[in-house]
Amino acid sequence: AKRPRAADGAVAASHGTPIAARAMLHYQKEVEGKRVGRYIDSKDTGELADQHEEREVALGDARALVPAATLDSRCFELRNHPTAVSNFRDDEEIKRVYFEEMEALVKATTGAERVIVFDHTVRDTGAGGSLNVKAGEAGSAVIRVHTDYSDDSGPRRVQTLAEQGGYTGVKLSEEDKQDILSRDFCIVNVWRNIKPEPVQSKPLAVLEPAGLDKSDFLRYEMQFPDRVGENYALKYNSAHRWYFYPRMEKDECLVFKTWESRTDRPRYCFHTAFEALDQAPDAPPRASIEIRTVAIMPRRTAL
Repeated sequence: AKRPRAADGAVAASHGTPIAARAMLHYQKEVEGKRVGRYIDSKDTGELADQHEEREVALGDARALVPAATLDSRCFELRNHPTAVSNFRDDEEIKRVYFEEMEALVKATTGAERVIVFDHTVRDTGAGGSLNVKAGEAGSAVIRVHTDYSDDSGPRRVQTLAEQGGYTGVKLSEEDKQDILSRDFCIVNVWRNIKPEPVQSKPLAVLEPAGLDKSDFLRYEMQFPDRVGENYALKYNSAHRWYFYPRMEKDECLVFKTWESRTDRPRYCFHTAFEALDQAPDAPPRASIEIRTVAIMPRRTAL
């Protein structure tokens, strides 16, 4: 039986906000004798396993957080940032118009001196399809608790951009690479609803970093034909506190850090799409765009 939500407007002591939804979230489960991960367009050699453990959790209304969440306090932040893009299925328009908009947004949110957009994905939960999509296609929502980079793959992403370039065509010089790696930097995603109506199905949940225990992090391997990617999956912990922004509008952007080089602040925003237990059966599919950026901070001045 479904457990009821808190009464409308009632603040849950656990979250400091009303509980806006309950959902079964997919955490990672370890399999004895195998590493955690999956094969992507490559042969399954039996070394990796991707098994999930579903746990029912309460999700607080992030709109009601006081003070409001910021990248530095909780690794996620909601910003109002309208876009001039008319067709999010047009990759060229996204590169021409949206990347510049997102560079400005991430600069304003992080205080970065320079922002490099290196990837974007359009997702449509009504389209189905693969999670690893080709240009111009829409992918499905990721129903798995994860963050996009690990302590190894975060810096390595910058090195890869220098050596091979990114999906967007951006390629760093060796000088750029050395400059970025010598500074503080973070990898920041921006997630936006691209439909005229608010999000009513499979919204994005974000995890309060204060409840994280590094011993619950699991290295998650992605075996491609030509390389091995890595991010973090997560084991369940009852200390976790989940939030989401209900009914996100097209003019709103959820900005969140997936990896941070500075160790004096929260560094990882674990996240997942989810389906609320009381989601209406006729809720319209959601369509969204997410972009990934490297935000490079001003060089620290010597004391």
